[in-house]
Amino acid sequence: MSSCDSTGGSSSTTGTGFPTASTMGQMATNYALIATEEAMIQQAILAAASQCQPGGGQFCTAIGGATPMTFVSGVGSVTVVNGGAGYYQDTPSVHFVPPLGSIPSIVATGTVTTNGGNVLVINITNGGAGYQPVPATLSISSLAGVGANLQLLVDGYGGAAQVNIIAGGAGYTVNDTVVATRAVAPNVAYVDAVFKVTSVSLTGELIEVVVLNPGSGYQPSVTTVEIVSTLNPALPYPLGTGFQSTVATDLSGTITQVVVTNTGAGYSAYSPYLVITDPGTGAMTKVTLGTGLTATSVASIAVTAPGTGYDQFATGTVLNPPTAALPNPPVTPAVVTINVPVNTFGTNPNLYWQVWAGTATNAAISAQLNAVLSYFKGLGYTISIQSNPATGSTIQWKICW
Repeated sequence: MSSCDSTGGSSSTTGTGFPTASTMGQMATNYALIATEEAMIQQAILAAASQCQPGGGQFCTAIGGATPMTFVSGVGSVTVVNGGAGYYQDTPSVHFVPPLGSIPSIVATGTVTTNGGNVLVINITNGGAGYQPVPATLSISSLAGVGANLQLLVDGYGGAAQVNIIAGGAGYTVNDTVVATRAVAPNVAYVDAVFKVTSVSLTGELIEVVVLNPGSGYQPSVTTVEIVSTLNPALPYPLGTGFQSTVATDLSGTITQVVVTNTGAGYSAYSPYLVITDPGTGAMTKVTLGTGLTATSVASIAVTAPGTGYDQFATGTVLNPPTAALPNPPVTPAVVTINVPVNTFGTNPNLYWQVWAGTATNAAISAQLNAVLSYFKGLGYTISIQSNPATGSTIQWKICW
């Protein structure tokens, strides 16, 4: 009797799962690759399960970016060959904008405290002088009237709520016209207020002025805060939006407090950054400057996301924030080397992702993926294929035990 008569596959019955000739050829061709994939996943499992490894003792681990089917052709590292000179980090600063038309006698200064994104506090280092609010004014167009002094009271919506007669003057009539002048910048949406002199004395002293239409835009012009560049205070800070605040002053116009009403978001430090020239996409890096005598030189560049599709011919240029002085890059630019790992497996990992995602059909690759899944399921592991979040175009394995 043949040594394989009970299990050896001599039967010609279809549907038993025995590989066809073409499938057998695919398995023979791909066995070395599958074995390599399995071995590297096993190494990752051992590392994850080892209490001696950082993060060891896990019950689940994700393997992606270094095996034949998951290889990420992203940026592996960046070597700083020469740090150059003339690099600067920008941070948020504050500029106090005085009321419209006012020129402060002493310029106020301050600093900004953030949590890396939100503006938490505006610190006043010099309150200055001359920053007090400027109110809207009232005047009277009259042929004979003189000496009147009117005060406009404004509601919270910028409308004229009431007219106070500080001094009635003399010679006025009920036909005189009262005109309000806004303190704030013009706006086409504003509505002009309408007033009427309704009562004067026998000598023409103003007794009553009423508001017929409160209008809008009569709020006082007040000091405001701009978040600006520390490198160039004449420019708005290039990062962050949404900050709002209210400025309080004393009678001399000295700024006493800034109340933050909206912390905004995105007000982070703006460091020099690396621009990579290559067909690849998605790589993200973080540039760190030196300290002390090398504070304007590039000390290191960390890769925070490798991206995908990069090759060994990639080059990089370190640029200053756009608020820094020109030229950019500086006269003595940093020299860097972009290190992209070489795919020695001879595979196209993006194709594995396409087959798994169902956007491409490839029987051999499907057989490889299923072989790895079956192997580890047979060992009692729970294993699945996921999209690698770092690239969105390669797979990773998630395995649990």
